[in-house]
Amino acid sequence: MKAAKFKYVAPRSLEEALGHLGSDPDAKVLSGGQSLMPLLAMRLAAPSVLVDLQHVPGLNAIEDIDNAVRIGARVTHRAVEHSELVARRVPILSLAARHIAHPQIRSRGTFGGSTAHADPSGEWPTVLLAVGATMHLQGAAGRRDVHADDFFVGPFTSSMEPAEILTQVSVPATWDRWSFQEAAVKAGDYGLALVAAVASVENDTITDARVSVGAAVGSVTRLREVEQLLIGAAPDLNTAERAARVATDSVKPISDIHGSSDYRRNLVGSLVKRAIVELKNGA
Repeated sequence: MKAAKFKYVAPRSLEEALGHLGSDPDAKVLSGGQSLMPLLAMRLAAPSVLVDLQHVPGLNAIEDIDNAVRIGARVTHRAVEHSELVARRVPILSLAARHIAHPQIRSRGTFGGSTAHADPSGEWPTVLLAVGATMHLQGAAGRRDVHADDFFVGPFTSSMEPAEILTQVSVPATWDRWSFQEAAVKAGDYGLALVAAVASVENDTITDARVSVGAAVGSVTRLREVEQLLIGAAPDLNTAERAARVATDSVKPISDIHGSSDYRRNLVGSLVKRAIVELKNGA
């Protein structure tokens, strides 16, 4: 099957890109195309205008800004994977990037495109929700900053307005410990379950934590009951086992041809246990 006919534009500025989006309600942004191109080919998406961001300046940088690393929407997965700044300041991104598809796709797909796509099986939504990232959106009315808790609102659904563009994402670099876990049938496949966990630790006690789950559930979700258990506890094997039981009891997994809900429930518990053990080791 081939894509339906559409108009293609390649604006040279953010203002021009926003103008195209605002002038046609059926216009769609093209960043890397990792997710959009297959949808076009299967006619699951049929935009009237495709607005390609590849020539828009200011979207390709990875910067150290105060207590965060700011990543432009056009930065590729591969650039995140191999960034020394990312590895030093927010290593959970480096860990997660290695699980994204295959090298060819990581070289073309973009950080912002995957984030805006809000695929619950995607690595970036799961990680960005866990770390408490902030999405920077630009529309005709100006800039808007949206916290990850408010950005990912459902399967393939974010709080972006149709005529807004995700320009950058600020990832906090203030967490002491990080862990990303993924289970898939084979490397490069979509994960059956993803777990991302971050924590602040003082005197071997967790003072703050955020844990998210993706792929196994309908929408990327925080495991708040697990977070509550972790705060005030030591990041040890006993805590990890208790957290796994809480996750298993509280998660509401999906069921499909790749795995039943019971299978995914147990998988989430196992990944949560691994994540907490890794937090102990200071990953």
